[in-house]
Amino acid sequence: MATSTWELEIIEELDSFCLKLEEKIYKKQQQVEASKKKYELETKLAQEMKINSELTQQLAELSRRGGELERVCATFESLTIAESDRHRLDNAKEMYQVAKEITGLRLDFSASANIAKGYVKNEARRLLQPFEHEAGDSETLWTLIKNTATPGGAVVKF
Repeated sequence: MATSTWELEIIEELDSFCLKLEEKIYKKQQQVEASKKKYELETKLAQEMKINSELTQQLAELSRRGGELERVCATFESLTIAESDRHRLDNAKEMYQVAKEITGLRLDFSASANIAKGYVKNEARRLLQPFEHEAGDSETLWTLIKNTATPGGAVVKF
């Protein structure tokens, strides 16, 4: 069957139309992809700008706190201990060391203020007695020290 020239022209025009349509579809697909990437980048940029803003605020707050800290440190550096106070402190340290050696008492200073905590140690008898009770109950503490120092007291060996 012979194809007439007018049929060939229609086929060529249809092929040409299909090519143009495919090119337009391809261009639209490229535009859609570019729009998606642009949207993703804009979203990331907005997130980064928000994070940047938050970090800038935090930096400003830290700078303000750093300034306050430097001011407080400068205040403490300018403080001096009077000679009489230094002498009292040195005497108190010495008295504490002597009492520690005589009684074997070791205090846990991390305990709360209303609790006396620590242990009594007797190296000669190789004994160790932990304690924890209400602060101010010195009678119980002296009894514990006495029991640790004398044979027959209820204590833990180390």
